[in-house]
Amino acid sequence: MSKEGASERIGVILAGGGSRRMEGRDKATVDLAGKRLVDHVIDRLAPQADRLLISGARDYVTGLTFIADRDDGPSGPAAGLWAAAHWIEEVASSATGFVTAPVDGPFLPTDLFEQLAGEGASAVACTKQGIHPTFAYWQIDDLLRVLGAVEKGEGLALHELAKRCNARRVSIESEDAFFNVNAPSDLKRAEALAKTQVTESDSRE
Repeated sequence: MSKEGASERIGVILAGGGSRRMEGRDKATVDLAGKRLVDHVIDRLAPQADRLLISGARDYVTGLTFIADRDDGPSGPAAGLWAAAHWIEEVASSATGFVTAPVDGPFLPTDLFEQLAGEGASAVACTKQGIHPTFAYWQIDDLLRVLGAVEKGEGLALHELAKRCNARRVSIESEDAFFNVNAPSDLKRAEALAKTQVTESDSRE
């Protein structure tokens, strides 16, 4: 847990998307290697944070606090960040920022928080393929300043949001860490990756 007077380490799981490419199935509840995607993300992100939240309309019977989108801010993916930033500012005021990971990213790095939040400024994960703005650290003052200037109901792509927040790019080598299970066709590769990680974990023990 955070030390007295220190900034609380908060992780936010982004679970507010429409899951259109998942043929109407809520991605959070999709089974991967005998466990829901949301539970995979919780298992990896929870040990890194003092508090874990879900950005979405329900808690998926996890017991975690969930934060629904507000009606006074942007639409689309940025809406979840707007709502989370306001909730954290009001309820967990010691936190100056928060790390996000998408609910369909079950292989996120187990040191994601440390890598992204180390300098206290907004940051996004980056690989040779480009930036991955759903895996990011958002400095709350930056976020509220930028999103507060967006017209109510308008969208703002996370790539553009990161740019306007002057988010630094943090190079993280593993492509597999940011693999998203966006569609049923992605599950076969995800299953293979899950088996590989279990095998590697067993070999280290």
